Amino acid sequence: MANRPPSTPAGGDLLHVTLGFQLLLLLAWELSARSGSFPDYLVAPSVILAEVGHRFAHGEVFSHLGQSLLRVYAGFAAGSALGVVLGLLSGVLRPVRDLLDTLQAFVHAIPKISLFPAVAVWLGFTDASRILIIALSCFFPAYLNAMSGALGINPKYLWLSRNNEIGRLRTFTQVIVPASLPRTLVGLRISLMVAFILMVATEVVGHSDGLGSMVMLSYQHGEYTSMYAYIAVIAAAGFLSNLVLQRMALRLCRGQAAELGGRA
Repeated sequence: MANRPPSTPAGGDLLHVTLGFQLLLLLAWELSARSGSFPDYLVAPSVILAEVGHRFAHGEVFSHLGQSLLRVYAGFAAGSALGVVLGLLSGVLRPVRDLLDTLQAFVHAIPKISLFPAVAVWLGFTDASRILIIALSCFFPAYLNAMSGALGINPKYLWLSRNNEIGRLRTFTQVIVPASLPRTLVGLRISLMVAFILMVATEVVGHSDGLGSMVMLSYQHGEYTSMYAYIAVIAAAGFLSNLVLQRMALRLCRGQAAELGGRA
């Protein structure tokens, strides 16, 4: 009999293995924290979860969460929208690409949080300066992925549009944008996670309200349970935001789900 290739685990089995591994890690963390053999700053997951519930029950999280999400979504929307538009234009117009390529390569290499003090000189340690830094950070993943998507379009599509005498504007909106959408949406998912990272960084540096600032204040006062609770809230907000964006991407790109990390 011919040797059969080893079968790969089914999707459901793989999910069970993944969940089992995560539960095992949480159990090891819980037992280690409760053993008394580790420092106080190793807080058990159950204690962190109870603290999160306490903070939400008393309404202490909502104002900080609202401020942080406002900065994240405003910066993400502004930076990624500009990045997508310029990225698509750079992919189809060589002069635009030549104009922006050197500039983006130079600025992209700069850690954006290092620009925060310079921006604060002009705008102060305000929401405007934080949103601007987040937007600048979100611009580059959106720009590069949109440009990559536009450059990677099958030339046959463009040839067919020219053969059918479709104008440049219709070609851009009906051929280039849909064909580059999967890569563009990957860039948006990256930009969204970058927005959360810069949200925390700008709130810590500027000592404002918001979840990032509460993490730092909890650390400074030695309140490690609160510190981990706020970190858990940030993680949950990022996870849910990414999940919503992924679901939207899968609806827009049915049949092209592999590149987006999901199922059609």
